[in-house]
Amino acid sequence: MLGSADDERGVLNTEMLTFNRGKFINVKQIAIYFNRGGYDESTNGGILTLPDNTFTNRMNENPIIHIMNIPQLIQKKFVGMYFAMAIITMSCSSPRKIVVQDLQMQIPSGMNIFTEELLTGEIADTKIEHIGYMGPTEQTISLSDGNVSMFLFVSGKGTIHADSIMRSLGPESIAIPMNKIRQVQFKVSEGEQLHFLQFIKKMSLQEIEDLKNFPEENKYDLFFTRFVDSEPYTEKIKSPNTVSRTVLPADIVPRVSLGTVEVMGPDEVGAHEHPMLDQLFLGLTDNDITVHADDASTELKAYSLLHIPIGSSHWVTVDENKKMNYMWMDFFLTKEGQEWLKTHKPTSTDKNK
Repeated sequence: MLGSADDERGVLNTEMLTFNRGKFINVKQIAIYFNRGGYDESTNGGILTLPDNTFTNRMNENPIIHIMNIPQLIQKKFVGMYFAMAIITMSCSSPRKIVVQDLQMQIPSGMNIFTEELLTGEIADTKIEHIGYMGPTEQTISLSDGNVSMFLFVSGKGTIHADSIMRSLGPESIAIPMNKIRQVQFKVSEGEQLHFLQFIKKMSLQEIEDLKNFPEENKYDLFFTRFVDSEPYTEKIKSPNTVSRTVLPADIVPRVSLGTVEVMGPDEVGAHEHPMLDQLFLGLTDNDITVHADDASTELKAYSLLHIPIGSSHWVTVDENKKMNYMWMDFFLTKEGQEWLKTHKPTSTDKNK
């Protein structure tokens, strides 16, 4: 029996799931996320069958099918079923690869505007651009219905104007125009540069409805904060020396949350998994860390953007006399996935808005 699908992503409850003669084209993320709720060997299910399906143009290294909660100890009568499920996962996966892209922080001579697209196709329904302005300049960015734009400022100085609202911009701050704001203007003085990332997230009909129903205190014309002013939190996988902050809490932008992690080495963020979300890391000022995911590892420097392979066991290390200073960006596959954020324990009740 099917449970009700509560959003456009097709989240439902079922004991047996069959995709017959399906065609999956331009696969950007996990096409089928199959989770067996519970570990009771005495119950059947779930059963996933995929007769005559095709998967065309896989656009990144994520698994096409992800199956969770296969019990390690199984009664003999279930071995065949679970073995078949495991084979599906293995045949649709490939070795993990950590995708990382450096930002071009030098604006070419003779130009006052520079743009580059980052990690194309890595996060579903989200376009990421690095934009650099060389002063003196005034530039306007138009905003469209059905999308939400998040601006993350990483270097330089300037101002942002949204209707009658003006904020001074510096490194490591965020601005998100919302409600009925239809355009924002940036001003950069002579001799100054401003570098920022623009995330344009296309919202589903359910996300648009969720946005309307968020608490009133979570609704802004322009959400703005400096990273350093954001609420600190602790987490079991981090050392007591680590300073972690929640920059964008849940339920301001649907299914998105952002935060920062800062500590001097030697230190680490312990291994963990969160298959309910897609995650990016952005290297901030002086960041010099190594990111590990399953059997892969790569360096992440300042002003680089990295995609954690979804569902991987991943961790972060920083060597002695080096600095860990990065932003994590969580893009949740479902509303329910935001329960993960409860592992973050706030260390103060002050809210900076």
